[in-house]
Amino acid sequence: MNPLTCHGWTIFFHPLFNAPWISLVAKVKQLKTKLEPKDFVTHPDTKLLKAIDLGIKDKIPSNPFASYFALQKPLHKYGRLKKMGLPNHYRLFFRAFKEKKVIIILWLGFPRKEGDQKDCYQVFSKKILKGEFPNSLDDFLREYQSE
Repeated sequence: MNPLTCHGWTIFFHPLFNAPWISLVAKVKQLKTKLEPKDFVTHPDTKLLKAIDLGIKDKIPSNPFASYFALQKPLHKYGRLKKMGLPNHYRLFFRAFKEKKVIIILWLGFPRKEGDQKDCYQVFSKKILKGEFPNSLDDFLREYQSE
């Protein structure tokens, strides 16, 4: 997916987010052809897509370093969008780089069930420890340009 520019920030998409995003967009397009308009707008997948889109284009880039996005150590370099239109238990993880005004949307985590081994914060932490996300903006841009 090509980068977006919103609120003066350039927004990139990590493949771990991009693949499920493309799938969700395709699913919602298909729903639009099959459902009545009133059923389409209330369908959970349509609502999820709308909430993610609003989060990416408005909520996050309006102030990516806001305290309500902040995660605690050891995840303090990362942010997450919760609530703000997202269905319960979903979290949209990202990383912002102030000096270059770049945001990387990393991963959509769900479901959120505290204490569960599949809790999205636990899974996200493991992905970071395994090196699934680049450590720096330069590393990400190198990966992005090689795709």
